[in-house]
Amino acid sequence: MKLLKVFAIRFLIVIVPLLLLFLYSQIAFKANREKEHPTDVGLGIVILLAFILIFMFIGFTIDLIFRLTKKEYKIALLNIPFLIPFAVFIIYISCLMTSRECFCGWLIDTINWMR
Repeated sequence: MKLLKVFAIRFLIVIVPLLLLFLYSQIAFKANREKEHPTDVGLGIVILLAFILIFMFIGFTIDLIFRLTKKEYKIALLNIPFLIPFAVFIIYISCLMTSRECFCGWLIDTINWMR
């Protein structure tokens, strides 16, 4: 039961900021469509998403290290399913903002193929 509670707390920690970002982006996109001269709101949303993901990645990594030092291995393993998608999305966003050389080209092509 303790593991389920810990997982639920971590799930809420992830869902709430992403849900708030989604709601903000919907409001921003709607306001941008009504402007006479629309701007590029999507780039700002992606940069904000990158900062949120990096912040959560750092937080979950610190929690993972903290749990490992306290020898709470089962709780520490609950961080792994959250860290892997964060890492993939952070790398994907950074690859889109930089070049498509070597690893980035393969990652972008793979994710585009999966869509």
